[in-house]
Amino acid sequence: MKVNRFEALFAILVVVVHMTVVFAPMDNLLDRWFTTDDAFYYFQVARNISEGKGSSLDGIHPSNGYHPLWMLILIPVFSLAHFDLFLPLRLVVFISVLISLGSGTILYRFLSKSIHPSLAMLAAVFWVFFPSLHRSFIQLGMESALNALCGVGLIYQTARILEKPIAQESWRDRFTLGVIALLTLFARLDNVFLVLTIGLVVVFRDKQRWIFWLFYLIFGLSAVYLAFFTRLGFPRFLTEYQSTLYAMIWLGVPIKLILAYSLGLFRPIWRGFREEFVRVFLAGLSSAVLTGVILIILNAGGVIGSYPRTTALLDVFYSVLMYLLARRLAIEIIGKFQGEIFSPWGEFLQNIRHWIVRGTGYALPVVIGLSVYLLLNLIWFGTPSPVSGQVKHWWGTIPDTVYGKPVNSIPGLFGFFENIGQSPWWLLFLPVSIFVEGLWGGLVHGVTSEWLECGLMIGWLAMIFAGLKWQIKKSNFDPRTLLIFPILTACLFQIMYYTGSYYINLRPWYWVNSSLAAIMLFSFSLEGWFTRFSFYEIKKRLVLFAGLIMVVIVIGGSSMLVNSFLIQKNPAKAYYLREVELLEKETPPGSMIGMPGGGTTAYFIHDRTIINLDGLINSYNYFQHLKNGQGREYLDQLGLDFVFGNPGMIENAAPYYSLLRDRLEAKTDILEFRLYQYRSP
Repeated sequence: MKVNRFEALFAILVVVVHMTVVFAPMDNLLDRWFTTDDAFYYFQVARNISEGKGSSLDGIHPSNGYHPLWMLILIPVFSLAHFDLFLPLRLVVFISVLISLGSGTILYRFLSKSIHPSLAMLAAVFWVFFPSLHRSFIQLGMESALNALCGVGLIYQTARILEKPIAQESWRDRFTLGVIALLTLFARLDNVFLVLTIGLVVVFRDKQRWIFWLFYLIFGLSAVYLAFFTRLGFPRFLTEYQSTLYAMIWLGVPIKLILAYSLGLFRPIWRGFREEFVRVFLAGLSSAVLTGVILIILNAGGVIGSYPRTTALLDVFYSVLMYLLARRLAIEIIGKFQGEIFSPWGEFLQNIRHWIVRGTGYALPVVIGLSVYLLLNLIWFGTPSPVSGQVKHWWGTIPDTVYGKPVNSIPGLFGFFENIGQSPWWLLFLPVSIFVEGLWGGLVHGVTSEWLECGLMIGWLAMIFAGLKWQIKKSNFDPRTLLIFPILTACLFQIMYYTGSYYINLRPWYWVNSSLAAIMLFSFSLEGWFTRFSFYEIKKRLVLFAGLIMVVIVIGGSSMLVNSFLIQKNPAKAYYLREVELLEKETPPGSMIGMPGGGTTAYFIHDRTIINLDGLINSYNYFQHLKNGQGREYLDQLGLDFVFGNPGMIENAAPYYSLLRDRLEAKTDILEFRLYQYRSP
């Protein structure tokens, strides 16, 4: 595909600006680019794999606590660490920048066919140069840049397929899309939700029926969550009920979908509130009763935990409310229907073969690739899924861990955290945060501030979706614009997967798709708002608006990078290197040192072995010992010599105070950490 003038200038600008970072003093890079220990989990494991030591941080314990595609890219890069520890880090910076350049370019190409090119250019520049996005998704050395590239690539390729008449779409088109979906899944495994929603688009693209499937799926899931947590609240521990929630999801949501389809709720014609209410009520009541009966039987058989009966009544209420809303919205989005209306059973018989053929082409590479990955993990590591995710779910069951607490509010379930800056939707509500904190911060406090922020968020969302509605109508229901809905649905699935369980220690780089969705929403909404003016004013104002904002973002983002990595020299050696240097002075060669985390230390230390104690990048066997309260015996047998970490964490936080009880003798303090001698009985 040809590169146009903007893409060429954009590529030159991105590469030239970031060359100042690639060749920055290493102390600056270590202290200001690679600011998370998690990145070095990847780096040290990739280094060990390249040296024939296996997938392991310490060379002893096999671990799969990472996403596989980024690791595959890093293995040849960190084979150079055998000769120079710092050269691979510079290469990682350069690779991350090139990957982000690719995602920005594809984002531009995706948007430029639906909105004014100047707004598409602005979106690409914003993605690569906006400081907050840059810090979260391009810097750090994590998989986030690759995640963005694969995600936006999947969306772009889906749009290209939807542009073709359905009769011209081939098996090869769907299979190629499935391969991209598999890469997206391997870039970050929780992209499974995006892969699922795109799959629904592919299978049910005829007459845009995927809108109904997506809306009923996400609204049905939301009804289950609301019913469950409205009834039970947010007790610190949901162990007794967690299996019930999962059963409600895996049984209740498919039953809702089947009954909704059978009762004609997928027909794109609104037949009046009374008739629609009756059918929605029947679907909600029938699904709740059927699901409830099955759950009661499973509970009696000891398969699941307690099942509060009033949850079923709440499920009916929320299902009716949300399915009415979902149905009305879906009909509005699909637009005026033209064509023959079949009965649900007639439509099913007419289309089932086509649905299977379409779904098979897309799903085949995903199913085969994922099955092979899970099987190899089971053979090599003893568990099919990454141990790091299992550890973080387990942390949520520990009352006094320092890693955080599970979500404890209904808004939190959907990603609206108390601190909106840490929310998956932080970018979507960034203007509201700036207004409240910057302009109103000194004027309102407490409850008033919360109500003000809530009101502003609702008003801001109303403006965004009003602009989106106008853009959908102006574009004559353009499939590219409509793809925002499977993206948003996938984001909600991902968020609820984390917030509806014990999972804690959520990190900023998890929310790549939510930030991409926010940029697309901004772009479509701005285009919609500008359509309210005359043509001359649209063109003039759009170009001026986008041009000014682009100049500000490029100058601001570039100057911050140049200032941070080139002009402001580090007055001292990088923290990571100072820490390792002091630790080597206090421990003899050949020592085995346990640490919570320990990625950076493992990468830079010489002639010593770092054992990861939190379990994120340790073996599944070690994790099982931790869960079963046998971690101390495991460490005794391992022959641990020292423990190194934050004293508050080591001495006062779970699981470390019990794991290391009666085993430690404080030796010395090194910077912010403390070194302990580990003494086995």
